[in-house]
Amino acid sequence: MRVLICAPDIFSGDAVGNHCLGVARAARRLGFSAELYAQNHDAANERVHPLSELSSAVQPDDVLFLSYSIFDPNLDQITKLNCKKIGYFHGVTDPELLRAFEPRTAQLCQDALAQLPALGVFDLLVANSHFSAQALEGVAGHATIEVVPPVFADMPAFSRNPNSRSAPRANAELLMVGRVVPHKRIEDGIEILHRLRNLGVPSTLSVIGSMPNYDYSKYLINYARRLGVLDHVDFKGTLDDCDLLDCFERSAVLLVTSRHEGFCVPVLEAMHYGKPVLVRAGTAAEELCLAESVLPDDAPADSWATLLAQLVDVTGGKAGQSREIYLNRAKDILLKTSDEVWRNLFTQLATGRTT
Repeated sequence: MRVLICAPDIFSGDAVGNHCLGVARAARRLGFSAELYAQNHDAANERVHPLSELSSAVQPDDVLFLSYSIFDPNLDQITKLNCKKIGYFHGVTDPELLRAFEPRTAQLCQDALAQLPALGVFDLLVANSHFSAQALEGVAGHATIEVVPPVFADMPAFSRNPNSRSAPRANAELLMVGRVVPHKRIEDGIEILHRLRNLGVPSTLSVIGSMPNYDYSKYLINYARRLGVLDHVDFKGTLDDCDLLDCFERSAVLLVTSRHEGFCVPVLEAMHYGKPVLVRAGTAAEELCLAESVLPDDAPADSWATLLAQLVDVTGGKAGQSREIYLNRAKDILLKTSDEVWRNLFTQLATGRTT
């Protein structure tokens, strides 16, 4: 059996691209042939075929794996291909969260929501979280949608063993990881830093991720300057795996103030390094966390700062105990995306029964 993996874009370093590459690796470990197809790509160390070649390459005994997260102009053509199909749904961002700074992306998300019923023709639908599955259930017409996290244990973050203890630091480094785009609400993280410093906690904020929107980036810089914390905010941009993982090791807490997350890989990465996380309720990120790590979606910055002050003050045996809790939580989540989980999905599709 061949697994043909396709998406509009497959870029290494992007969550969707990383997942497509991970599916290919898992399929090959299971003894299947795997090929990747995309309209745009830069995936180093992987051969990605032009998407235009997909229709001529498909054979009836192939399994097609489509990664879906935004409007796909090729979806109608893909649904007509003569083979078994898996649709993997990463979730679609609420267009209203993007309109002010990214009207074009907002329109593509709106078009994607209108396109979701077309996924109903797929033989098997898989979502990256229960949050995403619920969004898909009402429109796709499938009685059952499998949920498999979009991560693999062989990804760089999970292949590196975390240090058993962190060196004490003069400043508590808050971390935010992901593309710097409007729905991530980086400005909320900046305000939280401002309130935390007002509580007398020496602290900084590191923001890691590409900054594709000039207007939004300029707004964030001006906002940090207005609050008097610009010198304590470091926009690091995109980092390679080694530097990113070093940042996780140095950090005190990961903040997720986003208004939309289909999964949120950085939460899992932080917990793998034994780091506490604080997330805003109402997105899939809260599925990954302990209940005490989730703040109400309307919680003010003062509430975040007060809880942060308590977290960064944890030392000694209590800190070690908390670290073990986060590590074990990360291990449990990674088990849900083991090769055996994928073997079962591929077998279920090919034979109509589970193993």
